[in-house]
Amino acid sequence: MSGLAALLVGRRDPGVYRWDSHLPATDVEHAVAHAGWRAFVLDARAVTDTQGLHSAIAAACGFPSRYGRSWDALADCLGDLSWAPARGWVLLYDGWGMLARTDPLGWHEVRAILARTCDRWRAAGVPFVVLLRGPGPSEAIPELR
Repeated sequence: MSGLAALLVGRRDPGVYRWDSHLPATDVEHAVAHAGWRAFVLDARAVTDTQGLHSAIAAACGFPSRYGRSWDALADCLGDLSWAPARGWVLLYDGWGMLARTDPLGWHEVRAILARTCDRWRAAGVPFVVLLRGPGPSEAIPELR
């Protein structure tokens, strides 16, 4: 069973994972939707700063217009996904290494928010998973296999 399939059927805990997969984003979205979950595809390969990240994640996730493009607003939007109902969510974060290399402080902040989001949703009994895809700096992030 692939790592993604194991997540979708509850055999792997939700969380933040490095994911070395070459599946097209549309195939990932299809698999996630088939499980009753919702996928957000964040193409961040050209994102080099926090403002760029806020713009890209707002578009990828379809955040409500009230999104304030701050770290608090990001945490709030990810913590209240009532506008995107699903049995669980997967954020496919393509190109995470670009921000990690060009804006390490911004990367540290968004990584912490994503990890807290996974923990909060897990405590509520709803899975939220972040798949970091693409090359990036060496960090202690578990791999999804």
